[in-house]
Amino acid sequence: MSLSKKLLAWAYYDFANSAYVLIYQTFLLPILFASIFESSHHGLTAWGLSNGLSTLIGVVASIFIGRFADKYERLFFFKWSIILSFIGMLAIVEVIAFRPAELFIVYLLANSVFIISLALSDSILPFIATKEKAYVASGFAWGFGYVGGVIGLIIVIALQHFFGSYSAIVFLSTALFYGIFSFYSLNGLRKVTLNEYASEKLSSTQSTTTSLLSPSQKTILFVGYWLISECITVIILFFSIFASEELHLSTPVIGLCLLIVQLIAFPATWYGGVLVKRYGNLKMLGLTIFVWGIIILSLVLHPSLLTLGLAVLLCGLVLGNSQSFLRAQYSTLINRAGSGFQFGLYSIVGEASVLIGPVAFGLGSDYLHSEKLPIIILYFFMVIGFILVWKIIRQADETPAFSQNSEKVV
Repeated sequence: MSLSKKLLAWAYYDFANSAYVLIYQTFLLPILFASIFESSHHGLTAWGLSNGLSTLIGVVASIFIGRFADKYERLFFFKWSIILSFIGMLAIVEVIAFRPAELFIVYLLANSVFIISLALSDSILPFIATKEKAYVASGFAWGFGYVGGVIGLIIVIALQHFFGSYSAIVFLSTALFYGIFSFYSLNGLRKVTLNEYASEKLSSTQSTTTSLLSPSQKTILFVGYWLISECITVIILFFSIFASEELHLSTPVIGLCLLIVQLIAFPATWYGGVLVKRYGNLKMLGLTIFVWGIIILSLVLHPSLLTLGLAVLLCGLVLGNSQSFLRAQYSTLINRAGSGFQFGLYSIVGEASVLIGPVAFGLGSDYLHSEKLPIIILYFFMVIGFILVWKIIRQADETPAFSQNSEKVV
């Protein structure tokens, strides 16, 4: 099976899950969630806590399920994570329509399973592309996901015109979109070899544990990944609330901003993967961190239509690239025979930002009655995270054994 066909089959899951991330995590559900729990004066805290607990469940389960996926059949576990995620989305639709008070627990459970599906999907990357093509493959898939986000958002905006902003039918359309294209992805991946089975005699470079970094280097790298993901996760989860409460934008305007971000992000993320070959992954990652600073400071210090436009433009350029670079970088550091377990660990640092960041951010914002100061503080941690990643990758690049082993792994 050619690289292009394998890549497209895998990328369709990013295409599908972007609708969930955009509508259920970023756009409509956060605002609805906050309004439901507004009477208790802890709307932001409840949203952060629900995401935090669901992430804790999801990342712990991802490690154990990833091990089983490595040993037995990766596609089987991936398929069931998708089925249960789809059922969870339908359950969210049902409680929005009939039992909104139960949204906290239902979203917590549904989001837990969705996080497992993301870890399993990421573990497929080493089977799709070699080390040299990992950044391009990750960039294309992540960027292609924004196309799905655009289509899903357009469907939602159209349905809002007829059924209202927070109608259950609006959320149902996203669930159906996710289900259709997730199963389309599964169908294509049936033809791709996704396991190196235990029955085969694996060489030392195919061990299910990472040997390309020392334990201390890996720990520092994970802390760096976590701090970078911290800021990005908070921005994703709280952007709609920030735009609504701090910038006083209407729901249609917020939707338009997100739509523009999605339109820019596809070509930007795809091309970002190509640019890594020319400038190197550390320089490109550092550039995205710098741009995030411009976005945050422009909105916090001088909120206006002009700075909002600048922030939307720049966010489209770096949102996907920031996360795609981290995913691709990690895929080049692991042995693919154990990619399920390794990306289960990665889900801790990639998703664990939801365990602390959003909860702390929600508490701080509720206490200060503003999101401005908390987001500035958060950005400083993002910069520290990049410094840690830069240090470890530079050390690894200067180690001859690292280059030799990483060539063998993929």
